[in-house]
Amino acid sequence: MPGAPGMNVHTESIVRTVTPKPTEPPPVIEVERPSRAALSLARPLAVPLLAYGASRVITTFALGLAAMASQQPFHRVLTVWDGRWYVRIALHGYPHSVPQGDFYAGTGRRVQSSVAFFPLYSLLMRALDRILPGGADVAGVVLALIIGAVATVLVWMVAEKVAGRQVADRAAVLFAFSPGAFVLSLVYAEGLLVVLSAGCLLALLQRRWLLAGGLAALAGATRPNATAIMLACAWAAGWAIWKHREWRAAVAPILAPVGMGAFFGFLWWHTGEPLIWFRVESQGWGERFDFGRSNLGVFADVFTRPLQNPNRIVLALSMITAVVLMVVLVRAKLPGVLNVYALSGLGLVMGSHINARPRFIFVAFPLVIALARTTARRQSAFVVLTALFAATTVMLTVFYGLHKLNYYP
Repeated sequence: MPGAPGMNVHTESIVRTVTPKPTEPPPVIEVERPSRAALSLARPLAVPLLAYGASRVITTFALGLAAMASQQPFHRVLTVWDGRWYVRIALHGYPHSVPQGDFYAGTGRRVQSSVAFFPLYSLLMRALDRILPGGADVAGVVLALIIGAVATVLVWMVAEKVAGRQVADRAAVLFAFSPGAFVLSLVYAEGLLVVLSAGCLLALLQRRWLLAGGLAALAGATRPNATAIMLACAWAAGWAIWKHREWRAAVAPILAPVGMGAFFGFLWWHTGEPLIWFRVESQGWGERFDFGRSNLGVFADVFTRPLQNPNRIVLALSMITAVVLMVVLVRAKLPGVLNVYALSGLGLVMGSHINARPRFIFVAFPLVIALARTTARRQSAFVVLTALFAATTVMLTVFYGLHKLNYYP
């Protein structure tokens, strides 16, 4: 019936929407691979650290031979001579006076005193001794081994900066096995000086003047031959000012002498004698700058009495080696700041009574960078040189451990 409810039926069409299948495959989300720098991060650390570890194995073997031959306890060999002085400073500090004519242990050497030894290594040893068990001797040895590893890595970094990866790898190997590197296993401050000097040179190469000056100042509180890194700061800053008018570079040479000056000032305040360090050096060890006269005397003794003093033979060979390496360094054409550091450091020891001992040549580490660069394309020469270095390290370690005078302190 018209108008009756429910009679009008409206038909609605229902439309289904179907999403078409994609004609292209879904996008693939790729995970970016780590950069080559990240992948190779372990390798540059592995090369110097493996070289250092291997060199410590043969050095430990040589120290064991020295201990047996000299009938000394092994830990006594590790803390020979300089080590005893550093341990003494770490435990007791510096004396308030050094009497005139204070002969030491029947050696005939006058006024030998811990005053002659700079403080930074002993301060670090004292701090580590508060953490580690076993006493100051153990702290000194552990500190030496840690410092040696850091030094080898920093030498690698300087070499990589100036000459590339291959040269850096070889420089690290030569450094770790170099004849003077046996001191990295002893309680000696040369390793710490290398750490601070290498860090300073790296900062100078990167024109980070404040950091360079601070590291040079710390080096000046480590050993007296830190004078070489001060000269390097002065040279680098002078070059930057002359070439680029970079006046802020002057902060490096201004800060560099602060550590050494602070130590001398402390001794003056502590003892009341302004030049006590120089007196002890002169009267206790006979150290002086004589323009190479004592070094010529070494050669005279070797030629006239070649078998009387083996120590003189070692010194003569070391000085000849130093001269040859200085020529190699100049011919390698490394950045001038490295040459200034190495040549000035060697010049100071060659011109003084202290002589160019293997451990002082070792501190002039740009020499091994120059050797690595020279042998970059001569694999056989590099292998022979490394083997020669390793053999010499063993011989010098045993020889040093047998030297009875080294056990007096």
